[in-house]
Amino acid sequence: MKNRIRPPVKLDAQGRVIKDPAQRAHIWRLNIPASITGARKERKFFASEAEAKAYAADLLAARREAGEGILLRLRAKGASVTQALEYYLAHAPSQGTPATLEKACAQFIASRQRDNCKERYLANLESQFRQIKEDLGKGTMIDAISTAALDDLVRGLTGKDGDTPAQPKSRINCIITLNALFNFAVSQGWRGENPAAKLRRPKLDEVEIPILSPEDARKLLAEARQPAYADVFPAVLLQLFAGPRRSELAHIDYSWIRDQYLRLEKTKIRKKRAVELSDALLAWFAPFRGRTGRVFAPEDVVFDPDDTRNVEDAYTYRLSQIAAAAHVVLPKNVLRHTAITYRDALSADLAGTAAWAGNSPGMIESHYRGAATRDDALKFYGLNPASV
Repeated sequence: MKNRIRPPVKLDAQGRVIKDPAQRAHIWRLNIPASITGARKERKFFASEAEAKAYAADLLAARREAGEGILLRLRAKGASVTQALEYYLAHAPSQGTPATLEKACAQFIASRQRDNCKERYLANLESQFRQIKEDLGKGTMIDAISTAALDDLVRGLTGKDGDTPAQPKSRINCIITLNALFNFAVSQGWRGENPAAKLRRPKLDEVEIPILSPEDARKLLAEARQPAYADVFPAVLLQLFAGPRRSELAHIDYSWIRDQYLRLEKTKIRKKRAVELSDALLAWFAPFRGRTGRVFAPEDVVFDPDDTRNVEDAYTYRLSQIAAAAHVVLPKNVLRHTAITYRDALSADLAGTAAWAGNSPGMIESHYRGAATRDDALKFYGLNPASV
């Protein structure tokens, strides 16, 4: 290969060689014969003679190490030794010693903490990584994990009972986490490419969003207004008619309710929003005007503004008690879904409902539009303290 390295040459705009007797250009050319590439001869250009010689030496070493069997396999794929070498150089780790899976997971979480991610997201990462490390082995080197291994992991996920296959949405969430983890590994130089990028995401079936009928909403309100549920009744009213998320509901203070608006200071997307209150909700909420403190503050439950899951769980439990007594079935998040659906059905204002709910117009159209009629909405908003 030594005699195939040519002195500096010039290249035109099309990459063709221009002879330069004065040798003013500093581009060295390496001619690689077909016997080396396994296909046709190739030319490579380098900024210095040393770079050209180093590349040629690596190419010859790769050929010697490859052997005839590897060459045959490359030819079967239509690839040359040169292409294989360049692929490796492009995808190999940029640092000497790669990290273990455990180290990669820990440093990824630390990076997300520095990015000021929410505690709930960090807790979810911890939970997912425990399963991933258990399945793949926490001592496994991050650059040794293949797409096939990740595919087996995702396909083997189960539900909370440990036997039922995980839902498609859960598998998609796992793939999203794996993608983020291995993109981080690539950025740290621990491996050359992201094996999770090739994972196929399962298709999601269209899910019908459950809402309460006006009659079921009436039954729920009739039970919730009983003295036994005085601690949670204002929160139920807000979620049923104003639709805050459970994580948002846990933060709501009575001082946030002014005039005809609920001004949410803490939201899922970290942007404040003003929620206009219906006349029905204002009528229900009249007895609670002048109160102070959080709307739902269960006893013996520690309130952590960075992670409100304890408060949310207490709210969900109290809500289930009301539902059982009222003989009403309450699927997850049904009160928020009900509030958004009837608001959109009455107003027919897609963008306005999206801003009101803290969602995108596309989300409102695909999940809520058409789930109730205007007549249903009128019956729902007709539910006031006098009529229930």
